[in-house]
Amino acid sequence: MHKLATLARWLFAAFYAYIGVAWFSHALFGTPWPEHQETPTAHALTTALTDSGLVDPMIASACLAGGVLLLFRRTAPLGIVVLAPLVIGIFLFHLLLNDNWPWGTFHLAWLAVLAWLHRDAFRPLWNYRGGRAS
Repeated sequence: MHKLATLARWLFAAFYAYIGVAWFSHALFGTPWPEHQETPTAHALTTALTDSGLVDPMIASACLAGGVLLLFRRTAPLGIVVLAPLVIGIFLFHLLLNDNWPWGTFHLAWLAVLAWLHRDAFRPLWNYRGGRAS
């Protein structure tokens, strides 16, 4: 089971690290970027976000950072935290705008499984009792 969990973490990490590297390669060197089938509403949103010039680099940075952090067992919980808002956004985008709910659900379910496998690392967040203010 440990090897299967490690493989699942590495595959998820490799996917998101690849997306981050591919976007930066596209932006810096003009490498091709795949076109996706989108509904008109989804296309309007992605076009507006891309045209802002701010959102795409932030998403790519989060993908790259989260993917690299997930590659290592010690930093995997931080990688999960970095990728969680992005994956939730992907889920909502595909559920509500792009009529491709299986893709978004797959990402969210995979992240939820990884979070469950690393749940001991998150336990202190829920048991914090406060400390002295310095």
